[in-house]
Amino acid sequence: MAYPVIMPKTGMSMEEGTILRWLKKEGEEVAKGEILLEIETDKTSMEVEAEASGRLLRILSKEGEVVPVTQTIAWIGQPGEVLQEGAGVAPATAATSGPAAAPAAAAAAPEAAALPVAALPPVPGEVPATPAARRRARELGLALDGMSGSGPFGAVRLRDLAAAGPGPQGSEESAAGKALQGMRKAIAEKMVRSWQVPSPTLITRVDVTELEQTRRSLNAAGGLKISFTDLVIKAAAAALGEHPRLNSSLEGERIVLHGQINIGLAVALEDGLAVPVVRGADRLSLRRLSETTRELAGLAREWRLTREQSSGGTFTVSNLGMYGITAFTPLLNVPESAILGVGAIQEVLRFDDQRQVVARQVLELSLTHDHRHIDGAPAALFLQAVRRLLENPLALLM
Repeated sequence: MAYPVIMPKTGMSMEEGTILRWLKKEGEEVAKGEILLEIETDKTSMEVEAEASGRLLRILSKEGEVVPVTQTIAWIGQPGEVLQEGAGVAPATAATSGPAAAPAAAAAAPEAAALPVAALPPVPGEVPATPAARRRARELGLALDGMSGSGPFGAVRLRDLAAAGPGPQGSEESAAGKALQGMRKAIAEKMVRSWQVPSPTLITRVDVTELEQTRRSLNAAGGLKISFTDLVIKAAAAALGEHPRLNSSLEGERIVLHGQINIGLAVALEDGLAVPVVRGADRLSLRRLSETTRELAGLAREWRLTREQSSGGTFTVSNLGMYGITAFTPLLNVPESAILGVGAIQEVLRFDDQRQVVARQVLELSLTHDHRHIDGAPAALFLQAVRRLLENPLALLM
């Protein structure tokens, strides 16, 4: 039975994807797990693996096409196999079997024996690169000359561009002259949908003096690299367990309470934003959580997130503190119901219990929530829980 290749749905909010490049031709043999094509989603560019072995019978969507999620874009099967109605080829007839089929099979043989597209030698004088890498290099103003790639014949791939750094100012395509497309277009559309949701923001101040001291001590004693964001994610995951309403989505007129706490981490890219997902964040130790966030952030910056790593989030944390931002209004990562913004740590003077002036470290937490089904009081209680955990490091680490 022929197996359909579909445009994958990499996240609850993904509605379509763009086909960047087919790495196999019609008629070529395909092994399960082999890279079949490259696509661009609303979050990143990614490779799609074949989920069945056989021959690539028919490609239905060409490079550059924007295809709705779950739509069939190709078929994998055996030569002469009957495809479903509307699959892009006519149903098999008597001409597709028996002696009369031999000439057709012979004609297809040269194409099937050809080198895979990804392994074709580069054009003389041209730096080998995938179409996705060429397009991204133009957007970043990067020159491919002299760049070594990790693909066949040294072809430059998307992952290779991350190590090259941003391009010079005043590149051929300036930010002012580019049209909204690809990731930037998807982000714009998603932000419009977020803005249409009634979503107030609650702000609270948290004393993180002891927490920051604890973090530094743990890193010094155990050789860890725990970031402040890791601690906020840990606290948010624990608070979501206490307040499951914040770990939900509104689907039509139905409130869906998610059984798993999957926290998205907003990661800034050169010309966009990725949100890799820490799955089961409430069940991870602080060490494992820190290792996971560091790995995911690195993959996001290299444009190498898989479908599983960039989908399924139920709540998001966005930290702009490293940019000196003290408080902000984060927009919902629809269809999630809440997002937590983290501001910069500030030094302040306060009175202690003995009315003595002491220096303390504080920051602002900003919680935006979907007011259609989460009222202010439940959102405030959740934010209080996060603050309580951050102000009591021992409770957070237990």
